[in-house]
Amino acid sequence: MKIIFIADFFSSELNGGAENNDSVLIEYLKNNGYKIRCIKSHNFDESIYQENDFFIVSNFVALDEKYKALLKKKQYIIYEHDHKYVKRRDVSKYADFVIPKEDFVNEKFYRDAKAVVVLSDVCKKILDKNLNTRNVFNIGCSLWSNKKLDLIASLSTKQKNNKFAIINSNNPIKNTNLAIAYCKKNNIDFDMIELCNHEELLSKLSDYKGLVFFPGVLETFSRISAEAKMLNCKLLTKPKMLGFASEDIFVLSGIELIEEIRERNNKALKLFKSLL
Repeated sequence: MKIIFIADFFSSELNGGAENNDSVLIEYLKNNGYKIRCIKSHNFDESIYQENDFFIVSNFVALDEKYKALLKKKQYIIYEHDHKYVKRRDVSKYADFVIPKEDFVNEKFYRDAKAVVVLSDVCKKILDKNLNTRNVFNIGCSLWSNKKLDLIASLSTKQKNNKFAIINSNNPIKNTNLAIAYCKKNNIDFDMIELCNHEELLSKLSDYKGLVFFPGVLETFSRISAEAKMLNCKLLTKPKMLGFASEDIFVLSGIELIEEIRERNNKALKLFKSLL
């Protein structure tokens, strides 16, 4: 079976949560006999649409509106990463996550999908509440390769220093300045960790007592928060802003959390396979 995988970016060019999620899914499907062709959303065109019948749509900011409408004549799954059904992609500002009709975008695109796969319980509840459809599936996790989980397990036993870490991101929704201000106000000793490749970031973070992270919008899961807890770091955060915190595994840490994530990853990949 041939599948077109549509995304704004792929992990070879951007080391983001969505891209890392997608890379694990793509590799799994390839290893299970599926022919996967990766297409950047702004490169999707008429010939690709006409010549193929099944599509997985990840981030799709650059996907032409015409193709969103046409895809309903085919079969497609949306792998939902960051609330692209609402203007400004911030659902946290709505009381009880009830979204006014005028603030919805891409509503029909979500409704017409064969399935919408989300990362956490709160994200499923938001879509169920506002779209009232039965095509939303929650996998309850982000996706990591077994190799990456093995690395995290090996780093989780490292001796910690007595400081907290703040990841120095210039992305305004990551609220780096708020984390700094919080530490200063509460006399928390901290270091800044500069962005780097994923393995190096995990290694650096594993040295610290904990991570301070106050996202400005509801994170659909929050890989970095889960990674911090898998590394046996404490997490200073706003749980209501983490999809991860809506899952019962949020109370776990270290090897116990790693093994639970590993099990959920396996179930999630099998779910994708069953939806094809």
